[in-house]
Amino acid sequence: MHRLIVLMLSLLLAGCSTLGTDNFGGGGGGNRTLNALTDDIGSIVVAFDLPRGLGPVPTTQLFTFDAANGGPNEHLRLTMVQADDADQMGNALPPPADGHAYYFFALNPNDRPRLQAAQLSAQARGLAPQNIQLGIVPKLCTSGAVDPNVLQVTVLGGIPGQTRMTPFLDHVLLAQVNQLPGSTQMPACQ
Repeated sequence: MHRLIVLMLSLLLAGCSTLGTDNFGGGGGGNRTLNALTDDIGSIVVAFDLPRGLGPVPTTQLFTFDAANGGPNEHLRLTMVQADDADQMGNALPPPADGHAYYFFALNPNDRPRLQAAQLSAQARGLAPQNIQLGIVPKLCTSGAVDPNVLQVTVLGGIPGQTRMTPFLDHVLLAQVNQLPGSTQMPACQ
């Protein structure tokens, strides 16, 4: 258990760096950090930056919202769906590195009321934004043999037009991603 906690803290610290001043929303977009307590988290868009040979399993990406000392309504596990307007979102990010591609996900609109209720409950309890953890549990697939000790995974999230893209995972080795709670063995991509 101690090793798992150390791994999770290491991954969280690795994801604390920012991507500079690039705005997710383009010229009119915001350049501030995502606020888990007051922003419309239901509008978040998540970009997976994956190297050739890896892909996201389309209907199994999990978004997590965890408020400190909260009840079950403040600990959410929500399945993400592929984002509708990936072209516009992709234009707001720098071009992917050679051999990489972006994959975009958003929350299901049906889950937004639950997320808003969790935020309102956390606000009513007087929590600060840093007392709320947002996370992504990536589920990846392969299209051939990959070396998990070489390939790196980056997952970014932000609200279009309001916040900059902030890393959930920032160049984390695939071997470490596969050890995250909820991640599974990688099936073949369909």
